Amino acid sequence: MSGDINDTVKDEWEAETSTFQRVKSVVSRTYNGKTVGEIADRALVDENTARTHLENLAEDGFVETETGADSQATLYSRSWESLTFEQATDILENTDSDALLTKVQEMQNEIGEYREKTGLDEPEDISWDETDADEEAILQWKTTRRNLSFAKVALALDQAEDVV
Repeated sequence: MSGDINDTVKDEWEAETSTFQRVKSVVSRTYNGKTVGEIADRALVDENTARTHLENLAEDGFVETETGADSQATLYSRSWESLTFEQATDILENTDSDALLTKVQEMQNEIGEYREKTGLDEPEDISWDETDADEEAILQWKTTRRNLSFAKVALALDQAEDVV
């Protein structure tokens, strides 16, 4: 029965969206390089159509390209710059400047606490066989650091809007 539901959802998605929208939707959640064929399959388009849209998205900076290590195939993935900009824009739409500044300070303090607690500058510096650090705490440190980066970009965009 689930195959029937999946087919119905795919059919509806295909009917309600353009080929460009489907390719962009697939690649917007692709963080590790995928071939044109892999993206085309997921986007329900042929490879030539996917390639055309991916090349346009790459020109716009939405997609990054690289050559695969095991083959000569071009691999496509979401550009970190476009993801960062999107996240920062979302933050600005949902948070005022004062609250954002307060949150940035809180995250900076939290990262300082992680550093003090572990004696490390960065979570990647950990040597798992030489520590009793909590794996969940290290993951939270990485998440806080990523969120802080997004928030700092949002602050910079907010300040740029004030200047322009």
